[in-house]
Amino acid sequence: MATWEFEATTTTAAGPQRLWELWTDVDGWSRWHPGIAAASIDGPFATGVTGTSRAPGGPPSTLRIVEVDAPRAFVSETTLRMARLRFDHEIAPDGAGGTRLTHRVRMTGPATPVFRRVLGPRFGKRLPAALEALAALAAAPD
Repeated sequence: MATWEFEATTTTAAGPQRLWELWTDVDGWSRWHPGIAAASIDGPFATGVTGTSRAPGGPPSTLRIVEVDAPRAFVSETTLRMARLRFDHEIAPDGAGGTRLTHRVRMTGPATPVFRRVLGPRFGKRLPAALEALAALAAAPD
């Protein structure tokens, strides 16, 4: 089965709790993530909850929270035609008093080579930009 992975990481002075609050506010993802035009979930942020997300100019897709390790990590998934996208989100100390954010994307399925050509460049730009925007929002005064 075809597989493709991409990862982006950034660090911030913002605390992990503030980052967790922003990262798990699914309705607010479009405020800081350039790859998300809209997103919502049908219940509290927890393993098994489902919802929808939509990329700019794209159709809505089903979003599912498949794993939560609050306040350190969560995994979400969405399915495209003949491909599955798994998004790993991690918050960890950076060793210098700050916080490290990591966002991984793993695509699997027979359509992965096609989607990689289309989505790969987008992820390459949008994922690092999203983490930087999230870090900046978390570090901004209330």
